[in-house]
Amino acid sequence: MNRFISYEGLPISSGGAHSIGRKAPKMNYDKTLEFLNLFADKAQPKSIKLTLFESEKKEYSALKLLPNFTLKFGIPKTRNDGWLRTWTWNLNEKDIEKGFEALELNNELPKNPAGPINLDFYWNFHFIDPKTRKVLPNQELIPELDFRIKNSRIYLRLSKQSSISVWFALPFEKINKYELEFIQDLKSNLPFKTSDKHWRIWEKSDKENWTPRKIEIKNIS
Repeated sequence: MNRFISYEGLPISSGGAHSIGRKAPKMNYDKTLEFLNLFADKAQPKSIKLTLFESEKKEYSALKLLPNFTLKFGIPKTRNDGWLRTWTWNLNEKDIEKGFEALELNNELPKNPAGPINLDFYWNFHFIDPKTRKVLPNQELIPELDFRIKNSRIYLRLSKQSSISVWFALPFEKINKYELEFIQDLKSNLPFKTSDKHWRIWEKSDKENWTPRKIEIKNIS
């Protein structure tokens, strides 16, 4: 493989994940799951995390919520890095509904720079053809450009202000009719509007280095 196509939607690392905050968190989750059931070889999340944040302005007491959360989800991992103290629980799929019940408490709590409660989902998957249900070939040949980012992934953060960050790596070395229709279908089923500026085609040099260049939106829309 000498080329592949990527989409990185406003990565969280740059502070610009796609905002999806106007819809109810459960709706955003269901829409993301619908997309994964269509385009991914597995829809099971690799990780699910529930996080409780302390109030920056002491407008609510996280410590009063903590006993109930601990009773439901077990002993949390506590972090105090000098900003907002947090308590995080790793959930199983069987805990998802209880996680959404906990998330509903956000409706009763004031705004906070983070949280007050987050429910985070992380998926790692390979793309499939939604019509044939077969895995797109050669995805295992796509290079891992950053050891922290696996091909392909979705990170969904549900809270008062929900967001979604994605990294899609498609094993397309060129864009013909099939590839164009696939991308069109993919875009129309996502729970957010893609940014035309973030599609790239990566090419491998003679020295085995990978270099990206933007794809003009007219070629894929």
